[in-house]
Amino acid sequence: MTAVPMSAVAAVLADAVELLRDLRRSRTAGPAAGSAPPGDDEPAAHRATGYLVTVDRVRLRVAEALMLPPGRSYGDHAERCPLDEIVDQCLLMNETLEDGEPLDDADLRAAAEEFRAGHGLRDRASTLAWLAQTPLSGDQFEAFIAGIARRRRFRRRMEAELAPGHLAAHPGDFGRVHALWVTGSQPVNGELLRGLGGLIGCGEAVVTVGERWARDLPAPLRHAPHDTLIGPTAYGDGYLTGIVLERRTARDDAETLTAAGEAAFREWLAARRGRASVEWHWL
Repeated sequence: MTAVPMSAVAAVLADAVELLRDLRRSRTAGPAAGSAPPGDDEPAAHRATGYLVTVDRVRLRVAEALMLPPGRSYGDHAERCPLDEIVDQCLLMNETLEDGEPLDDADLRAAAEEFRAGHGLRDRASTLAWLAQTPLSGDQFEAFIAGIARRRRFRRRMEAELAPGHLAAHPGDFGRVHALWVTGSQPVNGELLRGLGGLIGCGEAVVTVGERWARDLPAPLRHAPHDTLIGPTAYGDGYLTGIVLERRTARDDAETLTAAGEAAFREWLAARRGRASVEWHWL
């Protein structure tokens, strides 16, 4: 699936809002010949009332989708359509429908900051200007922020619960690896990596030196032994040549458990997505 920029999705949803207005105007002028009353057609009823998608028990309106904080990937790091992110948010809404536990000030502040960061609202003035353009009352906006806070809290708890088991099952994914690799349209002799001056004349290439979780390395390096040259091997649209400079086994410290929890939550959410009933009303 080809990734679509979040701005493109926003444009599509904005067009849907305009279409909603046209539908309302046309309904006021009278139904067209042959059209079915919204009450007789469930999908038509959803369109007429501005619903974008139904995911299990949650129905999300177009206006609500526009307000969801973008940029927070709850799914796999692979290319994903932003519409998948909307579905993920709806799945978390399903999980928190019965959440009546009070939220503390820290929960609400963190949710508000996530919302502001996602919409580029860097200060109080820009936030108030944004709010002035929305149809929400103060109470409605507070309820929207509370929803974000409940979903954040659910995720944190799930990550903490799932982290130890995921780390125990996948210790090789969470070792720390310091590596050097070169990617480019032409293959590079691995021996040149032992003296970077030798890369001069190799043509255009990208050199990366860094420390990563093993799972986040390019696939050819994830399980490569220390000080073993890998490649040149086909990678993406070109070639990769690399070497592991240092490899440390996984630990059960806070940083590693956080990473394991995030990975476990993505797996849990992918499985939850596979069981979900998803119906789009505008696509």
